[in-house]
Formats: sequence, C-alpha cells, structure tokens
Amino acid sequence: MNKKKIKVGVAGGGAIAQASHIPGYAANPNFELTAIADPCAESLAQVRAKWPFKKEYSDYREMIETEKPDVVSVCTPNKFHADIAIFALEHGADVVLEKPIALSMKDGEAIKAAAERNGKRIFVCFSHRFNDMIAAAEKALKADKIGEPYMFRVRFAHGGPWPGWAKTDWFYSPELAGGGALLDMAVHAFDLVRHLVGEVTAVSAKAATLRKDIALDDNIVALLEVGKRCMGYVDAGWTSRGGFSGVEIMGDNGFLLVDYAKGKVSATYGVTSPDGSITMNEDIILEGGSRPHWGNQMAEFTRKLADGSAPYPNIDDGLEALRITLACYESSREGKRIAIKR
Repeated sequence: MNKKKIKVGVAGGGAIAQASHIPGYAANPNFELTAIADPCAESLAQVRAKWPFKKEYSDYREMIETEKPDVVSVCTPNKFHADIAIFALEHGADVVLEKPIALSMKDGEAIKAAAERNGKRIFVCFSHRFNDMIAAAEKALKADKIGEPYMFRVRFAHGGPWPGWAKTDWFYSPELAGGGALLDMAVHAFDLVRHLVGEVTAVSAKAATLRKDIALDDNIVALLEVGKRCMGYVDAGWTSRGGFSGVEIMGDNGFLLVDYAKGKVSATYGVTSPDGSITMNEDIILEGGSRPHWGNQMAEFTRKLADGSAPYPNIDDGLEALRITLACYESSREGKRIAIKR
C-alpha cells in the first residue's frame, strides 16, 4: 500500500518559490504539489511551465480552505507573511515561512501564538545556516578551534534583488517590503551572529539610501554587542559590485574566516617567537565551496516535515532576528544605542 503523500500548498509563485521551495518539495517523493496561489497570472504561468501543481488559485485563503494542505510555504512579499502564516496554522497546516517572519514583533508573536494554539510547526527560512561553509565554521567553533570569540564581522551584499533575481520590484516598495537591505539582507547576518557567536544584547546602527533611487534603505552598517565580552558589525547592502562576502570571527586563540566568494573556511593562528617575530599558521577547514544552501535547507525541511521532527530554525529564531532588525531601524532613526529587551 502506498504511503499517503504530504499535501503542499505554496502561497506566492515568485523568485524564492521557484528557486527554493517548489524544487525542494518536488525533489522529495513524500510530497505532492497540491496547489499554488498567486494573484499574478504571469507567476502562475512560469510555475506551470516547470512544475505540475494539481490546482492553481489566485487567493491563498481559497487554496487553503479548499485543498486543506498539510504544509503551506509562505513565499509572498513581506507585508503578507503574518496573515498567511496565521491563516494556514489556524487551518491545520505546518508552515515554511520566508524571512522576515513579519513586519512587527506584535505580528511575529501572533504567528507563534497561532502555532502553539493549533499544535503546528513553523520552519523559518534562514538559509545561510544550511551553507556547508557555515556548518563547517559552526563545527570549528564548537570544537574551540579559535577560543572564545571577541570580535566578528558579517558582510552580505549584492547589486539588489531587482532587476535581476526578483520577478518584480516589490522589494523596493515601502508598503509591500516594509524595509530595505536591512530587512532583506542583514536579517540573515543577525541570525548567523546568534547562531555562531551568541545573543545580541545591544545595537548601534545606521541605515541609509546611498545609491538607488528608492524609498527604502540600500545599505546598512550595524554594531552589535554580544554580552560584555564580544562585539562586531554587520555590513549589508543592495549596491555592491564586489568585495568580501562572508563571516569573520576573532577568538582568543585564532581567527576564523568564511569566504563565500572563494568557497573556503580557514582558521589562522599566530605564534610569537623569542625574537618577537610572528609566524602565522593556517588550517583549511573546508575548500571547494558549498552545495546550494536553498537546496540543503529544503532537503532538511522536507525530511523533518515528513518524520515529525521539531523545526529548525524555528519561530523563536525568526522572532529574535526580527527583534534585532527592528532595533537597528530604531537606532538609525534615533541616532543612539538600543538595548535589546526580551
């Protein structure tokens, strides 16, 4: 007897759905591409040309009420994340939720409450955690490869989501996106700081529109404090044509470098000789790049959705990254350091 397949509903058929969520479900034989909802006929046509969803809808509510999917992927512009996630949870579906989980802490907490009320799971799409290089760095840190971290830097930057990767320019709409490069790019960096280094306790940030003719920030620099013995900064933007991308962490015993462009993770140690000269030794932890982290992420999500495992990253991870992001916007507006209150 064939095992009953897990019914998938996808809300939003744009770039992230086509590049990550849909192929992730299609690659796992335990899942059925049951239905997709998008008010844009062009997006539905693009999906239809590649993936055999059984039904198409223009409204996610009708899709969820009619098809009763087991899991719903939320792949829409940021403005709609909370409403769709809560609606899906209230109708008995687990949720795979793109970042940012919401545009306010109130909405983020409402999503969590809906999940708890209905006994459902939320998987938050912090895809960088599934980069092989980040996994190698995490392992090195847990093995005390560089000692206790005291400084860090994370830089994520590219030329902007549109034109290019995104299907439309909604990323540049204050109403639909709710924020610019800080909300789109830096939120990933904040999650990695929590994941690799520790909980952020205060921020001092500046978000600005330096080059793009848009009403949202296209660059962000944020100083983050992690307790009393560690600090660092995040540099993210939509105007980059090159430069370093990745993570640097300084520890008491060495230096960890995750270089996305070179596909390399290394740890460097300095040895001081009696004559005062310093010899630097480098250990190559990983070389040769990473499998696509979206693919890694969806493979892990579908496995856990199928076997009933707890979500990772979860709604609490989404809430904490959002809390830091909103504190950075507040810091930029007010021109002052903001302590993170939990």
